[in-house]
Amino acid sequence: MDSDQKNGLEQANDSLLDEAEALIWALLDDSIESANLKRLESLLQENEQVRQRYISCVQMHADLNQHFAELPNMPSSPVLGSLGDLQPGTGMIPPVFE
Repeated sequence: MDSDQKNGLEQANDSLLDEAEALIWALLDDSIESANLKRLESLLQENEQVRQRYISCVQMHADLNQHFAELPNMPSSPVLGSLGDLQPGTGMIPPVFE
């Protein structure tokens, strides 16, 4: 196999993993469409690297859920919340040093 063929295969594999990751995150975000779910299932059955990427994404999703569930005084708004909720010393805002 020459280097052009090898580069082409690597690019195709990277593209496949990118597609799979987008589908995985759509699944984890409960926004995947039926046709995309079938595509993801097919990719998972056919490709070990896709299965490994799935495990990595699911682990990150679980870690993030656990991390943010443990934060005290979460803001009331999903974006900024009430700025009054963010008090120094609560762990929500890092201290500012001058």
